[in-house]
Amino acid sequence: MATNTNTLECSTFQNRPAYHYLRQSDKLPTKPDDVCRVKLFDPTGSWTWYISSYDPATRMAGGLVDGAYWEYGDISMPELVAFRGRFGLPIERDLHWSPCPLSELER
Repeated sequence: MATNTNTLECSTFQNRPAYHYLRQSDKLPTKPDDVCRVKLFDPTGSWTWYISSYDPATRMAGGLVDGAYWEYGDISMPELVAFRGRFGLPIERDLHWSPCPLSELER
């Protein structure tokens, strides 16, 4: 699914930075961590995913999901990559996000 050697997970929607969800340069640990390194969001909805870890073997990420309620746990990257919201738009990466502890996130 990746379009270049630095990209771990990306959308097939467009080859733009906002659709390259997880990158090797994010240095995501494979085990759960308390630092949110990547923020993904639905541009036509109210869901947000704060990614703190990623296992490339299983394509599962770990982190916090802010949707109907806050939930910490596993996030299926194949599901996020395949998702299309209103108007057929995919999930996007917040390109201006700075890593922070998950404990600092506010609802």
